[in-house]
Amino acid sequence: MCGIFGIFGIDAALSCDVYRFSSALSAISHRGPDARGVKRLGERAMFGHVRLSIIDLSEENNQPFSILDRYHVIYNGEIFNYIELRHELEKQGAIFRTSGDTEVLLYAYAFWGEACVSHFNGMWAFAIYDTEKDMLFCSRDRFGIKPFNYTISKGRFIFASEIKAILSYQPDLVIPNYNAISNYCRTSVGAQSEHTWFKDIYRLQPGHNLTIIDGKINITRYWHYPDRTSYARNFLEAKEEYRELFRDAIRLRLRSDVPIGLTLSSGIDSNSIAYVLHDLERAEHHSYTSTFGEDRVMLDASLYRDAHSVDESEVASIVSKELGFKYYAVDVDLSSMLPILSQAIWYLECGHSSPAVVPLMRLMQRASSQVRVMLEGQGADELLGGYIVNVIFPTFLDLIIEGKFSEAFRAIRCYSETYQISYAAKMFLRELSNNITFLTRVYQWKHGISRLFGPLLQDYQRETDYMDLRDEEGLGFLNRTLLRQHSGGLINLLHYGDALSMAHGVENRLPFMDYRLVEFVWRLPPDFKVNSGIGKYIHREAMRGIVPDHILDQKRKYGYVTPISQWFKKKDDQYSPVNILMSRRCLDRGIFDKKGVKNLLSQHISGKQDYSLLLFRFLSTELWFRQFIDGEHENHY
Repeated sequence: MCGIFGIFGIDAALSCDVYRFSSALSAISHRGPDARGVKRLGERAMFGHVRLSIIDLSEENNQPFSILDRYHVIYNGEIFNYIELRHELEKQGAIFRTSGDTEVLLYAYAFWGEACVSHFNGMWAFAIYDTEKDMLFCSRDRFGIKPFNYTISKGRFIFASEIKAILSYQPDLVIPNYNAISNYCRTSVGAQSEHTWFKDIYRLQPGHNLTIIDGKINITRYWHYPDRTSYARNFLEAKEEYRELFRDAIRLRLRSDVPIGLTLSSGIDSNSIAYVLHDLERAEHHSYTSTFGEDRVMLDASLYRDAHSVDESEVASIVSKELGFKYYAVDVDLSSMLPILSQAIWYLECGHSSPAVVPLMRLMQRASSQVRVMLEGQGADELLGGYIVNVIFPTFLDLIIEGKFSEAFRAIRCYSETYQISYAAKMFLRELSNNITFLTRVYQWKHGISRLFGPLLQDYQRETDYMDLRDEEGLGFLNRTLLRQHSGGLINLLHYGDALSMAHGVENRLPFMDYRLVEFVWRLPPDFKVNSGIGKYIHREAMRGIVPDHILDQKRKYGYVTPISQWFKKKDDQYSPVNILMSRRCLDRGIFDKKGVKNLLSQHISGKQDYSLLLFRFLSTELWFRQFIDGEHENHY
């Protein structure tokens, strides 16, 4: 787990300023506090690397790493099945000098070429230079857990784990991408897009390879979600297979030569990881949960039938005590949220639609003093229908189409015992409108969204909130919804998970993102995922006897809750979110309409309408401009 930075001459020998290169690498030094390396590779390439040591801590594993006087790599991530691949490669004649996964990755490329990525179970963003072929080969993992940013400028291909390294080397690229910013402010589209918030800087998409040879750049997709197939086994067999896959996904992610911790909430996902972890490895692991102290988080009354306050640390502390974990409740109060968010935006390099970035930033900072690896439950909801408010109507329609009327209405009845039907209907209609440009514009006009933007964000080309995929016909409403969640919004969540953990030199590992588990679940029938109005059905049943029933049987899905609504009602000092948005500096920038924002804040503060999530996007945008365009950040490039 590290940070990479490199420059490659596309069609000519590379002229590279070594001092500027070294300075640019320093911009991402937080990603790799343990070692640093820079290497010129012939006349064509310059590679730089900062290392966070996780597996085989010896200096021999420092990068840039080379083998056979031909292949050179800089690599960010982990190949969790590297031990099994090492044995396979040794049988084919590979001779290893280290015990880490970097050398395994490079030999895999030497033996299998670009097909090597299909052998990897892990998360990665890497670049390999083959001096004999004079070719650069880059790859990003199947789901986009690890970042790969790049630009093509002045005959050079410049790439990095974080954009700030590219900007440090070439400051003239600090040009806002107003189209990307407008899409984010209007529809929350973020890191799932190939377009960053900087006009000429892009993201290599998940599941894609990029090659440069003979002056030609070629980008190809190497992994797709499985084709639609009927699953022949019964539910009991599927449940057993699921349990073993999930258990093995965690087992592989325990391979580490440094301490491992985990994030905990009151939910099913993180607690499932905790109980399986305890079964696999009886040790005093560290567990962490965010809490807001006296600023209790109130559930949204428009979503839940019974609105009340929630503090997930209560369940997390009980589970940790039962399993013998060393537990930490990391407190975040409203007065500290603005400086934490501002810091998070620097590492995110864009705005983010989830207020969870604030407590996660603080949590990772606290954990970094004790652990280097964290297990998290990210990815379960998008895979298994955990966001029940988003999938209940697609499930209902699938059942109606199949003629299963009693099951369809039983699902709605079960759902309505906990959630408001009107909220699910609104989510479903919003999803439908997202697929039709005209309906999107009607929705934004009706809710006054179009009148909130200044001249810089008025004209924009709409982007979808999911990646371009193969034919979705025949999937059914539920699977189509899950596919779009998994290939869209989830990438945005993975982006903030990586950025905020690596900001503090911590590696996130995500068992639910094991590609074997994803491919297995994708082939399952819809009712194995959502059954009787309850999501994650097969996971809940597979964990019986491992995780307590009172956790598995809970119906409410909280998400990563924060007291965001209360925060946007505070006006106590010049650094409150309200005063930031109402400042002349913000309103004169030309990105928001003065009258529209004032009216939005007035309605929210008076309690007429909860606009906290929209206001959060606006605040994040203003903070991004202050740091990257105005140059406020203390480590500004």
